[in-house]
Amino acid sequence: MDKRRDLDCVLIGPHELDFDEYEASLREMGTDSIAYRVLKANSTVHRDRRMTYYDLLNRMLAEDTGTDPGLHVCKLPGLAVAHLKTAVHRAGMVAEEVNFFTWEKDRLVDLLAQRPRAVAITSTFYVDNTALAEIVAFVRKHDDEVPIVVGGPHILNVHNAYDVEAREFIYRSIGADIYINDSQGEHTLTQVLRALRTGRSGLALVPNLSYTTDGHSFTHTRRSIEENPIAEAVVDWSLFDPGFYSPTVQMRTARSCAYSCAFCQYPQLGGPLSLNSIEDVEAQLRTFAEAGVQNVVFIDDTFNVPFPRFKKLLRMMIKNRFPFNWFSFFRCANSDDEAFDLMAESGCAGVFLGLESGDNRILKNMNKSASAEKYRRGIGQLNDRGILSFASLIVGFPGETEESVRTTMEFITETRPTFYRAEMYYHYPAVPIAKQADAYGLRGTGYHWRHDTMTAEEACAAVETMYRTIDGSLIMPGYMFDFWSIPYLMGQGMGPEHLTAFVRRAGEGLVTSL
Repeated sequence: MDKRRDLDCVLIGPHELDFDEYEASLREMGTDSIAYRVLKANSTVHRDRRMTYYDLLNRMLAEDTGTDPGLHVCKLPGLAVAHLKTAVHRAGMVAEEVNFFTWEKDRLVDLLAQRPRAVAITSTFYVDNTALAEIVAFVRKHDDEVPIVVGGPHILNVHNAYDVEAREFIYRSIGADIYINDSQGEHTLTQVLRALRTGRSGLALVPNLSYTTDGHSFTHTRRSIEENPIAEAVVDWSLFDPGFYSPTVQMRTARSCAYSCAFCQYPQLGGPLSLNSIEDVEAQLRTFAEAGVQNVVFIDDTFNVPFPRFKKLLRMMIKNRFPFNWFSFFRCANSDDEAFDLMAESGCAGVFLGLESGDNRILKNMNKSASAEKYRRGIGQLNDRGILSFASLIVGFPGETEESVRTTMEFITETRPTFYRAEMYYHYPAVPIAKQADAYGLRGTGYHWRHDTMTAEEACAAVETMYRTIDGSLIMPGYMFDFWSIPYLMGQGMGPEHLTAFVRRAGEGLVTSL
């Protein structure tokens, strides 16, 4: 019997490139190149060797205990994989997951031996094609016939940023067969899997695709934006062993974003803000509590918006006396004393603050609908209640100057969020600020841009100055560490004091190596 009838799809989560190879490839571009300097601002040095924060942490623990614990933030249960597996099963088909490709290659090989009808790869964490191409090559090595599907944010960005010829070049470089161009994509994936049950001829009728049957020429199907009701897209956690989503799990209670920041196209792609009911959220949280989950991470872009709903969620958690900590994105400019009290009482242990700047003029340019004064008060309220905070900053946004950078540095020094990161502006040509490019003299894309008041090189230098100068808040870089490492490492038994001590040590190595 053809085993491809038994397993419709293998879902593959993120992959981390070999850091030594990645570092060497960027070094070839020159140690003074922006790409290499960005890498330096996202890594540390230990005994004359550059490495990621997790490489350092695992090495230090191995030296102390004799065993490498293999800690990595991508071992958190991937929410994209969980949603896709749920959608496939609700459509009457079978899917299995490889949560973190880099660490689960043996599991993938075993699943490929079952000859699945398709392999689907998510692209949530990628800004280029290298990791995707490595996954595709690995799959081809073990099954050169299985159709490979790629979807997610990176593919959608490619679709929106480039013309057809450029898109097809990128698709060929990745090497997959089918690309899904939709911000949601769950329904499109299930249609693809149904079509593959009878061969590839039915793909022409599936919307939102770019696919190839010869590895060179592509067919592009009609566009039909998915609008999957969020109430029907709740993860079915019964499909997973409780060990998959404990001790730390991610979940969402909303889709899209209530705001329209000038550097972000997510609200345009995600559509109107959609909210799960309080009852649906409560049911999931009860499942987690029964499974012994210790930390819940809400990934909603604006968890405390709408504000009245946020308070209802907090009161619901207090009523249930859930035993876990929780973490979330948080707009500290949209809160009040009662909400801060409810957060502490309901178990909030840490929040991600997308501040972006401490300068009001830049916040206005960004259309942040916030002010440095409200940020200042909010961070103070969090500090007073012992809630960890992670401040994310963008340096070099159109209109940025040396003066506005100094203002942001002074703001972080004075408000003292627990952790922070500063990232130079990365320009996507489809974001709202691009419509004002002429007004700001904005030219270029990615990390290679300039505008009337700053160049990319100056922004890169400003990040380095921030890291060398700011005192009182600890550097937590975005590359394979980030805010999500706080709940992950706490779930692995690392308390806040040990966590901050490690981040301080790693940050010292980062700064001295700049």
